[in-house]
Amino acid sequence: MQEWCVENPERIKVDVDASQCAHQIKLEEFLRPSSERPSALLILNQKIDIPQIFTKLWKNYRLRVCADGGANQLYDFFKEDERERTEYMPDYIVGDLDSLRDDVYAYYESHGVIILRQRTQNSTDFSKCLDAISLHWHSPEFINLVNNSAEVNHSVDTYDGLEKLRHLMASQNLVRINLLALGGINGRFDQTVHSISQLYKLASDDSQFKLCYLSSTDLIFLVPDHGTLIQYTQGFRKDCIGNCGILPMGGPTVIEESRGLKWDVGNWYTSIQDGKVSSSNRFVGEDRCYLKTKDSVVMNVEILVDNLKYFL
Repeated sequence: MQEWCVENPERIKVDVDASQCAHQIKLEEFLRPSSERPSALLILNQKIDIPQIFTKLWKNYRLRVCADGGANQLYDFFKEDERERTEYMPDYIVGDLDSLRDDVYAYYESHGVIILRQRTQNSTDFSKCLDAISLHWHSPEFINLVNNSAEVNHSVDTYDGLEKLRHLMASQNLVRINLLALGGINGRFDQTVHSISQLYKLASDDSQFKLCYLSSTDLIFLVPDHGTLIQYTQGFRKDCIGNCGILPMGGPTVIEESRGLKWDVGNWYTSIQDGKVSSSNRFVGEDRCYLKTKDSVVMNVEILVDNLKYFL
């Protein structure tokens, strides 16, 4: 079928029934997840560069985890404000701890933070944190163990104990966890690529995680294949959203149809290798955008952080 592209007015009504879509994404839920559902804020080892909204995001998430040197970033974020620092204690610090400074380790340990060393190099600190987050939300036995054990490493094997415990956990009735990761995008390029790979890895139907990255400029998430309805309030779109991109990071694919973008397309082949990518696009649908792709694609949505602080 022939490709097509149409330029829309700045505001259009998109008539798509949510019940007819294979997937739904509500943009605001990445930043304000339901208080009734499991959620986790994961701080990776990059400078926290969203000072306008960081503490508000912290309070929106039920669990807070630092990946190794992410604890350094959390500690340093508060500079000399010791009173405020004591109000923002992570629930867990997890990793091989090769990046965690001695003074930061001692500080958080003295304040009762659970620090779990996992020495294996067969998985990343990111993956080790996923193990801890999953265990926290699905295994009361794990919570009891790490909170009450006086043994080394809270009785968790220091090599790959978290992974082993997670494998022992029953796989039935696992609930989805809203996971927002800070960092992972603006640092070393290989680490950025690994972060993107996690979007694809965690997108399987049986995944426990709904992952999104937040940088100082963008929300970055995966749009699953087939039909996805992306929803947002009119106020959020008007005040907090800029441009967006549809990025075929997993390989060449076809955007079968879009509705609600400034430049809607259909039967549109897209490929990084061929330099054909929908970038610098934007939402013009009043409160929704429909996207149907042959394969899953990464979407980045520009976030206006200075305005976002009023929304949160």
